[in-house]
Amino acid sequence: MKQNLTKLTPVEQVTGLTPQQEQAALLLASGESVTDVASKVNVNRATIYLWLQKVGFKCFYNQQCQIIQDNIRNGLFGLYGDALQALKDTLNSDNEPAKLKAAMYILGKIELIDTSQQDPVEEIKKLCTTSAFNDIDDYINFDNNKFDALMLENGLSE
Repeated sequence: MKQNLTKLTPVEQVTGLTPQQEQAALLLASGESVTDVASKVNVNRATIYLWLQKVGFKCFYNQQCQIIQDNIRNGLFGLYGDALQALKDTLNSDNEPAKLKAAMYILGKIELIDTSQQDPVEEIKKLCTTSAFNDIDDYINFDNNKFDALMLENGLSE
């Protein structure tokens, strides 16, 4: 069953999904079970599993999951001060093992966040470099035009 592209709303044109599929992806990303999602969007559970096999649905679902992960990550950064204070309080108290365990968990999560991208010029160089290593053709290519444009776009050159 082909959708008529002229009748799609702007959001549907971007995602290629029906409003029902978009709602299902949002609900799944927010932690709802397949059974609950199927009930809420009025389809069979098997339909949800079929949608999860489609590239467009999976990509939209993954985008929603990424947004949620980013929000969680940002929230964790906001908790580091409290976690440090809890550690300080624990170190100055008689015994608060649960509080210490929670604080260590938060600090451990912050340590796992990738903050390695700190040199914009090096990151731009990576974006401008392509390579292929196989039996037929081995090469590394650097796109100077792209590099110059990205440097200018990021205010790193005149």
